[in-house]
Amino acid sequence: MREPHPLWSLAGIGMHGCGLFFLPLVIGACVTGLMGAAEVAETGDVFLLLCFVFIGPPMVLQLVGIVLRVARERKMARATGQPSGEFLSTLHRHVSIITSRGWGALGTGIIFICLSLSFKWASLGMLAVFCLVLFYGVLGYASFVSTFQVKAFASGMGRAQSEVQRAFQPAVIQAGEAVEERFTLRQVPVPAGFNLLIEDRNPAVLQTESRYTVGAGARSREIRLSGGIRVTPRGLHHVGPARVYFQDLFGLTRTSVASLATGTLKVLPPFRALEIVAPPRSRQGAPDVITQPHRYATEDYFRFKEYVPGDDTRRIHWRLSVRTGKLVVRQPETREITTQSVVLLLDSYLPQGQLLKDAIGMGEILDRLVETWISMAKELQDRGTQVSLVTVADDGSGKLVAEVVDAGTGSRRRWQDLGARVRWQGVMDLPTLAREVGENAHAVAVSSRFTAPPPEPLPGQTFTWIYLPPQEALTPPVPKGLHVLLQGKVFEYVKTAVRLPGPAGSDENTFVREVLDYLDQSAVYKARYRLFHRAQRLGSGTMKKLIARGETVYRLVPGAGRHKLEGISAGSGSVL
Repeated sequence: MREPHPLWSLAGIGMHGCGLFFLPLVIGACVTGLMGAAEVAETGDVFLLLCFVFIGPPMVLQLVGIVLRVARERKMARATGQPSGEFLSTLHRHVSIITSRGWGALGTGIIFICLSLSFKWASLGMLAVFCLVLFYGVLGYASFVSTFQVKAFASGMGRAQSEVQRAFQPAVIQAGEAVEERFTLRQVPVPAGFNLLIEDRNPAVLQTESRYTVGAGARSREIRLSGGIRVTPRGLHHVGPARVYFQDLFGLTRTSVASLATGTLKVLPPFRALEIVAPPRSRQGAPDVITQPHRYATEDYFRFKEYVPGDDTRRIHWRLSVRTGKLVVRQPETREITTQSVVLLLDSYLPQGQLLKDAIGMGEILDRLVETWISMAKELQDRGTQVSLVTVADDGSGKLVAEVVDAGTGSRRRWQDLGARVRWQGVMDLPTLAREVGENAHAVAVSSRFTAPPPEPLPGQTFTWIYLPPQEALTPPVPKGLHVLLQGKVFEYVKTAVRLPGPAGSDENTFVREVLDYLDQSAVYKARYRLFHRAQRLGSGTMKKLIARGETVYRLVPGAGRHKLEGISAGSGSVL
C-alpha cells in the first residue's frame, strides 16, 4: 500500500486537526466584514459562545483521542511484531476522521452561512446552523468514542476469544485460479451507533480492494466475511495489515482503530508446453541440451553402417539394403545422446537504480521467464536428464537468497514454489549464480536482460541462452482513468465517466476515487513508459551482444497455451 508523501501528511494533519474547527469562524468573519453585516457583529459574543459550546468539546476530544490512538497502535504493532509505519502517516490516518460525506455536510453549512449573511436570509441561516450543529454533534460523539471506547477494542483484542483473523482459501493456488479472501471476527467490540469497517487496498497486481462492514452483532458472535480476488498472477503476495475503522451511521466520520490482519497468498506458476520451432544445428555436431532428440529413424539426421549381429533389427533400412546388396542399419548421430547434467539458471537481475525501480511495470515478463524455466526442467527430466534449478528468491521473510533445487530429489510442486518466490532483484548477477554450474555440467540461462552479462566466460561444458527480448515483450502502457484525460482524450474520458467505472453508488464512480487511483497507478504507468522506450532503444543491441559471445542462443516467444523457442545462434557468433 502506498504511503502518503510527508508533505501531504503534514497538510492533511493541519487541515483535519485545525481547519475543520476554525474554518466556519474564519469564513463567517470574512463574509461579515465584506458584506458589512453590522447586525451580525452585534451578536458576535453570543455566536462565539455557541461555537465554544458546540465546537470546543469535539476539538478537545479529538486531540486527546489522536494521542491515545496513535500510542495504542504503535504499541500493538510492537507487540505483534508488525511494522508501525512512519509516524506522520500514522498520525495523518488517525487525524483524518472526516469522510467525504462529512466534508460535504460541513461545506454545505458554510455555504449556507455565506448566503444567509450575503442576502440577510434568516431562514437559510437557521438551516446553516442546523447543518453545522448536526456535523459537530456527530463529530463530538465520534471523538468521544475514539477517546474512551476504542480502548475497549484494544483491550478486547488482547483476549484469546476476541480477534480479527485474515486468510486466503486456498492459500496456495495456480496462477489464474480462483481464490477467496476471508475475514473472521470473534467478539469484536462495536460501539452503539457505529459500524465496523475493514479496508485494504491490497497489492496493485491483484486488482482487488478489500471492503467489509459489520454492525454491533460482532460483539456477541462470530462473523465471517469473504470476497473473491479478481486477478491471481504468479508471486508471493503479502497483504495487509488491513485498516479497521468505526464509522457513524450518518457516514460523516470515520475513526481509525488500528491496522490489523495480515495474510499471504502464494500463486504458483503453471507449466507450459514448449515448442522448438527452429533448433540451431552445431557445425561440430555437439549435442544440444535443449533440442528434442529424434525417437524414430529419419534419413535427415541418421548415418548408415553395415549390419553386424547384435544391432537393433528395427533400424534396418530395407530399401538401401536392397540397393547395396547387404544389410544396412541406421546409426544415430551424436545429437540424440542426451546430456548427463544440466543446470537451469533463472536470470532475474536488474542493475540497482532506476531500472530496478521500474521493474514494477514488467511483472508479466518475469512470469513468462519463470514458466519457461520450470517447463524446461520438466522437459529435460522427462528425457532422463539430471536437472538442477538455480535462482535468487524470497525466503518468505522478504530476504533474497540464492536457492538450488535438484529436480531429481524434489517434487515438481517444489519447483513451482521456488518460481512463485522469484522477483526482480539487484543483488546477484548471473555470473554469481553460474558458480553452481560444474565443469562437467551444461548450463541454460533463461533471461530477458536489458544489458549483456559481464564479458567473462561462464562455466560449464556448454552455455545456452533462452532470451526473451524485452522490446518484443513490452507493450506501450494503456492509459486509464485520468491518464486518458491528461493525454487530451477528453471524449474517451467522458464516455468512461458516463458508463461509470464501478457499480452504481460505489466510491469508484467519484472523482476523488479517480484521483487516488491515478496517484496509485501513475508510478506503474510511468515505469512502463520508461521501460518501453528503453527496450526499444537497447533491446536489439543486447541480442547482438549475446550472439557475439559465441554461445547458443534461443529466442523465447511467449504464447497463450505454449511458449516457442526459436534457434538464433548455434555458437561461435553465427546467426542462423
